[in-house]
Amino acid sequence: MHSFLCRAAVVAAVAVGLAAAAPAAGEEIFPLAEVAPGQVGFGLSVFSGAAPERFEVEVLGVWRNVRPNTSYILGRLTGRGLEESGVVAGMSGSPVYIDGRLAGAVAFAWPFSREAVAGITPIETMRRLLEEGVLAAAPARGGTPLTPADLVGGRLDAAALAGHLRSALAAPFAEATTGVQWMAAGFGEGSRGLLGEALGSVAPAGAGEGVPDPSLEPGSAVAGVLVDGDLRLAATGTVTDRSGDRLLAFGHRLLGLGPMRLPMASAEVVTVLSSQMSSFKISNVGRVVGAFDYDQLAGIRGQLGLEASTVPMAVVVRGGRERTIRLRIADLPVVTPSLVAISLLGAIDSDVEAAGSRGVDIDARFDLGPRGVLEVRQSFDGEGAPLLAAVYLFAVTGYLLQNPLEQVTVEAIDVDVDRFAEPRTARLVGAHVARTLVRPGERVALNVDLVAYRGEPFRRSLELEVPTGLRDGRYFLLVGDGTSMDVARIAIQKAEPVNFRQALAFLRSLHSRRQLVVLGVFPEPGLSVAGEVLPQLPGSVRSLWAAAASGSAVPLELALAQEDGIELDTPLEGVVRIDLEVERREPLGGEGEDGEESPEGPVEEAAGGEKTGPPAAADG
Repeated sequence: MHSFLCRAAVVAAVAVGLAAAAPAAGEEIFPLAEVAPGQVGFGLSVFSGAAPERFEVEVLGVWRNVRPNTSYILGRLTGRGLEESGVVAGMSGSPVYIDGRLAGAVAFAWPFSREAVAGITPIETMRRLLEEGVLAAAPARGGTPLTPADLVGGRLDAAALAGHLRSALAAPFAEATTGVQWMAAGFGEGSRGLLGEALGSVAPAGAGEGVPDPSLEPGSAVAGVLVDGDLRLAATGTVTDRSGDRLLAFGHRLLGLGPMRLPMASAEVVTVLSSQMSSFKISNVGRVVGAFDYDQLAGIRGQLGLEASTVPMAVVVRGGRERTIRLRIADLPVVTPSLVAISLLGAIDSDVEAAGSRGVDIDARFDLGPRGVLEVRQSFDGEGAPLLAAVYLFAVTGYLLQNPLEQVTVEAIDVDVDRFAEPRTARLVGAHVARTLVRPGERVALNVDLVAYRGEPFRRSLELEVPTGLRDGRYFLLVGDGTSMDVARIAIQKAEPVNFRQALAFLRSLHSRRQLVVLGVFPEPGLSVAGEVLPQLPGSVRSLWAAAASGSAVPLELALAQEDGIELDTPLEGVVRIDLEVERREPLGGEGEDGEESPEGPVEEAAGGEKTGPPAAADG
């Protein structure tokens, strides 16, 4: 008991000494103009526990105008084992004092360096962040808008997902690495590998239970939390300066978003792990105590007690032991799509291996508030199926949040995941009808031949009705899996949404690979105008649009007359074309000699109330 009390007294005495060594926020600073080589000072950072500890700093010089009006102090750090470890990730923001005055914050270093040489952001630059006005709670917007083809055309992959985050996390200049430490808790091997590719070094993190709430004074560990809940993803660094409830940290940007709201949490350091490439702190992330609200090149600003909105996300994983992963995703539309995708992958592989050839079905529901609920379903088979599912969710979320048409708020995301031990995709090898000469209004039996994965051939049948408004001539059916048919539909209609109503209608029209879809297509000039498809236009109307030369009308060579399909027990892949010939019993009413409508106009309805013309395309 006596030895324990002695150790406690020593720790208390050290803490008191450090508190006295750190000048209060707002006191005199050590300006960049007075910095000179050979000056010595000290810094504060947490190396174990929650109390800041002192390390030594020798000024090597000033690195001037690395960017316009941006200079850095270069310093050699010693003490606390830094001679062996080098600059430790997680030291970003560690305050540096010269002559007892705050000079700046440790910001970056170089990997594989033999010495702990750090770039230090001058405090004058950082304190300009405190001069920014009070910010609104609206999340930062931006990002590159996605197109319909991005969702169904296979243009997005794991590299695009990783690059989406990486592009926002570049160091201040080439080859340097920031001193921030990315930490992840609960993620499996596959999702951690993707995080490592996107963010560089990602250290393991502990849960927040039992982490004390430090005072978040200069030198304290602090974290920006991007994913919270059963999985956690956070960027940890150090508090540089504090004035009342407002503080400055990191000494460099995190995401470079400017105004934003990102949950801010306390943190404690378990230990420092030395690495030849880049040493890092292994930490526990505590509870959220405020929010970061400004993010620029010189640092990041936070405020205690400030709230940041998050997107609730629940992932139910079936196939083996059923479990539910509950998360809160940072509401930052620039990066939220990547966070949603990585969280889905993390939920799938958090307790099982996600690699190998297998099957995954997802059913995702987005609560869009007054816009209702958007539900999308898709199936994936083969190598990396969980990763493909994550990329798909990334694409849908990005299409919603980064669209240029309307600001969209996602109030919640719920995803059901069904896992299968092996692929299930059947190959479509043929399709045929009983006869190829058909009449409008007739019903035609379609037989589709498939081969099961590692199994026997089988057949599915469906009955189609030939549209009543078709003219004499060629008509063909495209038969295939839902995703391939979506690609064909986009290529035929060429109708980019021009308002969010159309964009949402497009999302709701997407098919799953578990659906066998049939498109009826006929050669007929038309136009795509303002997101709407106008088939079977008279030549005079098409000429008027062409003469306008507004660029808003896209000429179409084909038109869709029908869309049918059935749900299968397994996914399928493949496309088959069936050529038909339409022959009417009597001429289509209202036609002139050149095939255009007569002054009396087209026949609006046939017997039974059916429209004689092909149906207009849905929005989007």
